[in-house]
Formats: sequence, structure tokens, C-alpha cells
Amino acid sequence: MISTVTRLWLFAALLVCSHGVAFAQKPGPPPLQFGAVSAADFTAPAPATDSTRAEAEYLCDYGTTKIEGSNAHFQVVFERTARLQIHRKAGYRHATVRVPLYTRDGEAEHLTRLKGFTYNLQNGQLVKTKLDGSKMFRETLDKNHLQYSFTLPDVREGSIIEFTYVITSDFVFNLQDWQFEHTIPVRWSEYRAFLPQFYTYKTITYGYRPFAIEEALDVRYSTTVTTAAQGITPGTDQHITAMAQQMRWVMKNVPAFRPEPFMTTPGDYMSSIHFELAGVNFSGDYHDLTGQWDAIWQSMSTNAEFGLALKKPVPPLTAAAEALRQRFPDSVARAAAVLALVQRSVVYNDEPRLYVSQPLRHTYERHLGNSADINLLLVQTLRAAGLPATPLLLSTRDHGQVQTVVPVVSQFNYVAAHLSLRGRPDILLDATEPQLPLGMLPERCLNGQGRLADANGRWVPLKAGGRHTEYRTAQLRLSPQGQLEGTMKLEYAGYAAVAARRQIRQSSAAEYTGQLAQRWQEWQPGAPRLVVDSLEKPVSVELALHHTLNSPDAPLFYLSLLNLPEALPYDFRAESRLYPINFGMPRDHTTVITLALPKGFVAQELPAQLVLDLPAGGGRYTYQVTQPTPESVQLLSRLQYARPVYGPAEYAALRAFNARIVAKQAEPLVLKRQH
Repeated sequence: MISTVTRLWLFAALLVCSHGVAFAQKPGPPPLQFGAVSAADFTAPAPATDSTRAEAEYLCDYGTTKIEGSNAHFQVVFERTARLQIHRKAGYRHATVRVPLYTRDGEAEHLTRLKGFTYNLQNGQLVKTKLDGSKMFRETLDKNHLQYSFTLPDVREGSIIEFTYVITSDFVFNLQDWQFEHTIPVRWSEYRAFLPQFYTYKTITYGYRPFAIEEALDVRYSTTVTTAAQGITPGTDQHITAMAQQMRWVMKNVPAFRPEPFMTTPGDYMSSIHFELAGVNFSGDYHDLTGQWDAIWQSMSTNAEFGLALKKPVPPLTAAAEALRQRFPDSVARAAAVLALVQRSVVYNDEPRLYVSQPLRHTYERHLGNSADINLLLVQTLRAAGLPATPLLLSTRDHGQVQTVVPVVSQFNYVAAHLSLRGRPDILLDATEPQLPLGMLPERCLNGQGRLADANGRWVPLKAGGRHTEYRTAQLRLSPQGQLEGTMKLEYAGYAAVAARRQIRQSSAAEYTGQLAQRWQEWQPGAPRLVVDSLEKPVSVELALHHTLNSPDAPLFYLSLLNLPEALPYDFRAESRLYPINFGMPRDHTTVITLALPKGFVAQELPAQLVLDLPAGGGRYTYQVTQPTPESVQLLSRLQYARPVYGPAEYAALRAFNARIVAKQAEPLVLKRQH
């Protein structure tokens, strides 16, 4: 969940040198004092959440951000102080702290005033070991980010560790983010931001947990800016007083974050707060600094790694596109042919990127590229075929959701293609996935909304172009000796077919069918046979099955035929869920089993028919057992989830729905042996 707030001042006059502020409120004391650890802290009672069962926990994590005057400019000063306790050896890894820093055009943020201690209680005495701040590891993450790492010394089970540091930044637009939720419990997490009235920021909050405290106080602000020297005239100190807002956010007793099934990236769910500079007001005249999409597109259109790359044609593909234009007068058929052409020409290197890594001609010649290389090549080829294609910027599911309020291009990490045809809905295309049909994006791209990269850019819903469909049909025979034999046909369509083709492509058909046979070991499967595949048909696998029943001479047989491998792929065991269930696309699972009875057997009891519906048309489950002839029984079950996303409030209904399905599919078909 993402929420955005812009904090504006009704009047933002800057007071220089003389005037005091008549009204202010005093901020409360900090929740943590560095170095104030005693032996009593090792025996402090655990909170109600009993976080001591975790491998480690944050006792307190406290951060502040202030904007202060410097030499001819303002700078951001961020200070963090944290205290953790290590409960088990598995928690030793939390003694290593990583501090990312921003860098641009040769300038970088500075990490200073690093201090740290490890505390151990030995024979009732508190032993303190100091961090050697010179033993830091520096690494470059990318062209705009570097990272320092340090490890607290002498860490044992039961140790309390604490550290503090300051980051000084000349990038006023880059206010430090704050994360309240971690993979270990947090007893107290607090962040304060002191923002003078002449800077306005948008605050963007992620997560699903409520704040224990969320407040904004008017406080007195003062700082000194040293003006730049002019020739032989030295710079002078300019003392500034004004009003500021102190924003304060607190969360307490936050459980450890645990990934759950059907989620995107953890960052979409873990509670955090982020900032974007919206504007400045130094003289009563507000200047909006929020980026505008048209300006961003103008910049991207002249970028050699994006817009300019599209203007350099690739002759072989251009010629092929012109031929397809003549061959396929229908626009949709032509688009499908162009998509197939590019899919055949290049291979995706599994690198999601927003910008090309090489000229598009090299991508074609080397037959390899990242997502931008391939899909900008697709856009270019569609245009050469006379189709109005546009690059589509998006963020993949493992990269995080985008917010649509503040124009920020850095939140995107991927390029797909968009086609707009008169009288038709948006057509989304992606050539990174071989055999992906027209109108379908890879599952990794089904993540909220994407932005068209043109002067008239708009948001486009990244809807699934199909369902995840699995269809299983079995023809089984029961022998008088209690042997079940027959065949099972497994069919995968839509996104299930895309996933199956990817597995086959990344390994081999033999390895794919071999892994599938492993999942059916209880049925003693024969060698699976992969049916000849085409895009127009589902991926199909046929299995010969053989299963021996318990007590084959018993007068009654109890057969739970729907309890087959992967019969119910959804497991909602947790009693509650805080986060949405994100399937990515609607889902449909159908199983049809026809059982031939041997002579002398009758169906004594057929399970009752059942139809279950989720509220608001969210899904349906159908179960039916019929007897087409006295010698056969047919079982049908169909599970449909109609929506790609279900909210946390719907989890209880989903869980109850799933539990009834499990119970129903466990009901046996009762067969009687007649003498």
C-alpha cells in the first residue's frame, strides 16, 4: 500500500539575520542515548510479542534528518543510532551494517562520526568492545550509489550491539528514507525530519502497519549559511531563522517481516517512508520543482541510450518489417508477425533495464540483449511496419510498485512495448519471452501501471493478457484386484503455458517431463510424453498411471481421486494476513476424471455436489460426481479465481473457501464389491 502526502506552508517567508520566531513547540526527547547500555538491559522483560524467540531484534532504531546551512548552500544531515540484541548464532549476520550513499557527477554523500560498541555480560560484569571505524569495506553498487559496510566485533549469543553514524549530503532533493519494518522484530523505530519552511517535500509511505505516533510540530529553526567569496572579498556568515516542521513517525513492537505466498517484492509491503522534493519558497514565491512527465520525456527522447537509439534503423529488420506490411494488411496480424520476428532474432539475457546497453544494430547482430535492447528494437520494428508503437516504462514485480503522484523515472527498471489501434483496447507486447503471444506481458511485468514514454504519456494498467489455466483429464480403470490404471493428460494454457515453455527452454523437454514424473511417484507413472507444442494449443503432457489400493480384497473401496499431486496449488494456512494476495492474473484449474468400474462393482455412495462462491464474484468452486453409465463414474472439479489481486480484508473468505475445497476433495467415492 502506497500513500502520498505533500506538506505545504500557508506562508513561507524566510527571515534573515534578525527576527525571532514567536511560536514554537518543543520536540520530545530522543528515545535512545548512544552508550547508555547497562547490565539491566540484558534482563529486561520481553514485550508481549516475545521477540526474544527471533534470531535477533532491534531494541531501538532512531533516525533524524535536518537541513542545515553550509558553504553557500544547504545540506542534509542524517543521523542514525540503533541498538540490537543478538539472540542466536543465526543472528550474527545482523552485526554487519550496510550504509548506502548517493553519488553524482563526481560528488558523493559523506559518512562520518561512525561509532559502535558490542556489549556482553560476563560473570555479571558488563564488557564493552569498541568498533574499529577504520575497518570499513567500500563497494560501488552502480553509477549513482556506493556502499560502506562495517561489522561490530566480539558478537556472541546474547550480545547487545549499537552503532551511530552521520551522513552529510549536498543533495537536498535526496532526503534519507527510513525503514520501520525488518526481517527481525523491532521494539521501537522512530524517524524525525526537521524541514524548514522554504523546502516542501512529498512524503510517500509504504506498508500496511499503522503508526503508533504520527505527528507534525511547528518548531523554531535557525542555521548559518556562509556566502561564497567574491574576488578578494571573503564570504560572510548569514544567520537564518524561520519556522520548521518536525515530522515524527513511530512504530513499536513490529513483528519480523515474513514473505508469504503470492507477493511481489518485500519492499512493497515492509513499512517505510520516502521523500521527494516538491518545491522551494525563499521569498514568498513558491517554485514547483516536481518533475513533469513532458520534461522527463524530452530528456529521455534525446538520451543516446533511449530515444536516440530508436532513431538508428537496423536495415535487416527494417526490410523485413516493410515486407510484413505488404503481406499483412490487418494491423493485429501484422503486429503479431513483427513480434514473432523480433522474438526469433534476439535472446533475452535476463537483465531488466530501462536503457539500452548497446546500439540496436549490435543487439540484432549479437542476437542478445537486455529488456530495453530487445523491446526498443521491437518498437522500432513495429514502427517500420507502419504500426504506432510506443515504449512502455514499468517496474517489474521484484523491483517494486510505482507511485503515480510524483513524476520519478528512477522507479522504473524495464521497457516493454505498447500499441494503440483504433477501436481496440491497449495492446501490450514484449519480445523478451519466446513464444509469448501478442497482448501478453511476462508475469514479471504484471505490476500495477506503466507509463507511455512519449509527449502525450499516460498511465496504462498492466493487465494480464490471459489466465493461468491448468486442465487435467484422466481415464482410469479399476481392476477387481484393486489396481487403478490409466492415463492422465496435463494441459497448460495462458500463463501456465508460458511458464511451462520457459522451463522446457531453460532445461530440456526430457528434464521437464522427468521432474513432472517425480511429482507423481505415488502413481508409478510411465515415461511422460510431451505432446507436440504450438502457440495455438496448450502445452500437453500425457502420463500412464498405475496405483495399487490398500486392502485390495476389501468389500468396500474408498477412493479420494481428487487428492492428486498439485490438485490444490493454494495453501492459506496462516490464520490471518496483513498483505494483499497478488496472483498476477486470474486462475483456472479444472480436473475431470472418468473411472471405469469392473464387473461386480457398484457405486454405493457418491459425494454430494457442491458449488462455492467467493463474495462479489471473486471466484467459484464447482464439484460434481455423476454416473454416466452403471459401469462408470465421472468426477469434475473446477476452481476459478476471477481477479488477479485480493485485499487483506478478503483473506478470511479465501481461507474458508480453500478449507472447504480441501475437505470436499478429500471425500471418498465409495465402491462396493458385489458377491
